[in-house]
Amino acid sequence: NSISMSSSSSSPNNHPCAQPTLQRQECHMNHGIQNEECIREELTEKRCLAELHCQREAINFYHRSSSSSRTRWSCSALMEKFAFPENEMVLPERVAKEDREHCRKVVYDLARCLSRHGIGRAR
Repeated sequence: NSISMSSSSSSPNNHPCAQPTLQRQECHMNHGIQNEECIREELTEKRCLAELHCQREAINFYHRSSSSSRTRWSCSALMEKFAFPENEMVLPERVAKEDREHCRKVVYDLARCLSRHGIGRAR
């Protein structure tokens, strides 16, 4: 699936996510759409679009959360560690069941919001 970009701006170059979108498109041209070589570019573009269109959901996914009892790792760090192995050393070795359940809901909320904006659909 390619991530589509919709914008009310007159020129795609004015879009806040134009650079990550261009980097993803170039990677797909060089490696193909179904190739894992472009996962970092795809996730970077998705983050930009999420922060633009789904601010609340993006904050819940991309940033650590704190409660009175403890700080929780960001769901993005836990879910995307395969694409960013340089972060693996700072992540916990095991993820608690409550953190997995929390992230499952956060991922669902973000995906639902992105889908409402037409992001994530193949063109």
